[in-house]
Amino acid sequence: MSARLQILLCLSVGAITSSISPAQSIAIGAAGGVRATDDLTGEGATSESKRYVFGPQMDIGLPFGLGIEFDALYRREAYHSDFSNNNYNGTADEHANSWEFPLLLKYRLPAPLVKPFLEGGYAPRVINGSIHSYANGLTVGTDYPVSHGVVIGAGAQFGIGRLRLSPEVRYTLWNNSPVLVVFADGPTFKSAENQVDILLGISWKLH
Repeated sequence: MSARLQILLCLSVGAITSSISPAQSIAIGAAGGVRATDDLTGEGATSESKRYVFGPQMDIGLPFGLGIEFDALYRREAYHSDFSNNNYNGTADEHANSWEFPLLLKYRLPAPLVKPFLEGGYAPRVINGSIHSYANGLTVGTDYPVSHGVVIGAGAQFGIGRLRLSPEVRYTLWNNSPVLVVFADGPTFKSAENQVDILLGISWKLH
C-alpha cells in the first residue's frame, strides 16, 4: 500500500473516530451489489472483470438527520487484449484486485418508516495485479497509480428492530485511468472514469 494511500486512510479513520462521540447511532455491516457501467473504454481489449462488488461498512448516525458512512469495497478486475499489425503482434491477460474506500456524508430525510437519503463524499482507490504476455511468456506484477473519486448517491433506509437495509444507486467520477494502454499505430483502451453501482447495505445497529 502506498504511503499516500496510508495517509488518506488515516485521515478517514480520524474523521470517523471524531464523529463517534456525538453519534446518535452506530451500525456495522456489509455492502454489496453490481457495477452498472463498463469498466473499460476504447478498443483493443475485452473486459473480463467481475461486475460484483462487496465489503464491510460502518454507518454513524449524527443529529439533524446527518450521518457518516465508511466502506471498503472490493472488486476483481481483468481484461484480455489481442492486437496485431505490421509492426506489432501481442496477446495479454491482466488480473488485478481493486479496493475502494468511500467516506461519505449522508443526509436522511425525516420519514417515519422508510428514510430516503442523499450522500456525497470522497473515495481513494488502489489497484494491484499482474499482466501475462503471451508474446514472451512473462507474467509481470503491476502497481497502478492511486485514483481519487468524487462520490454522490441516493437511496432509502428501512429495517426491523436493529436490522437495517439500505438499497442505493451510487455514482463515482474518477480523476484518472489506472489502466491505460496505447498500441503503436493501433487502438487505445483505458479504465472508465465514470462508474455507477447498484448497492445494498445490510447492517446491525449497535446502539
